[in-house]
Amino acid sequence: MIKRTKKSANAKVRNATPNIVDGIRFLSKLESYCYKALKEAGIEAEYEPHSYILLEPFKYNGESIRKMSYKPDFVGDGFIIECKGMMTETFPLRWKMFKWYLFRNNIEVDLYLPRNQKQVNEVIQKIKDKINGRQELLPT
Repeated sequence: MIKRTKKSANAKVRNATPNIVDGIRFLSKLESYCYKALKEAGIEAEYEPHSYILLEPFKYNGESIRKMSYKPDFVGDGFIIECKGMMTETFPLRWKMFKWYLFRNNIEVDLYLPRNQKQVNEVIQKIKDKINGRQELLPT
C-alpha cells in the first residue's frame, strides 16, 4: 500500500498536467502513472514523504542565502523514484547534490529516474525482481 502525503503546488514543473488520483494531487501525469503502477504491483512507497536539506542556509557578506532542499517523488524500502518528464535547468545540479547527500550520509538506496511510462514500467519490474530476489533468500 502506498502511503499518501499532501502535494503542494510547484510552479517550477514545466509542461506538466496536474491531476488527482485517490485524493492525492500529483503535479504530472507521469507521477500519477508511477503511483498507479506501484500500487498495482503491491510495492509500498510514500509519495513525497520528506525533504532533504542539500545545502544549509547561510549568510554571505550580510546577505541571507536560503537553504537548498530536494523532495523525491516516491520513497520505498531501499529505493527512491524521481519521475522527471521535462527537466528544469536546475534539476541536474540538484540531482547531483542529492546523490552527494546520500553518499555523504552513507545512505544506500537504488535511485531511479524514469522519464516516460515505459521507463516507469521497467523501474517497477526491477524493484519487483529485487524484492522477489530478497524473498527467495529468506529462510522459510
